[in-house]
Amino acid sequence: MLRSISIATRHRMFSTTSAMRMSEGEQHIHNKLTEALSPHKLRVVDVSGGCGSMYAIDISSKSFEGASIVKQHRLVNQILKDEIKEMHGLQLKTSAK
Repeated sequence: MLRSISIATRHRMFSTTSAMRMSEGEQHIHNKLTEALSPHKLRVVDVSGGCGSMYAIDISSKSFEGASIVKQHRLVNQILKDEIKEMHGLQLKTSAK
């Protein structure tokens, strides 16, 4: 039973839901991408355990229509270029749908 509690706690640390508040770093990235791309879906999660060194981003935007995955990722990387300089890693999932 203790093991299942530990897993649930670990999962909560790494996910952002409407019931949980975003960290300052998550909110900053969320706001920047929202302003630049007007996404219809955007999820930003600090997967570094809260220190802000690695983020997972799942974003869908009409701005990506007709662009290859590589071009979609380059666009996000360009928007977040200053933030990426301070990161250890970035997990990125993009879609036009």
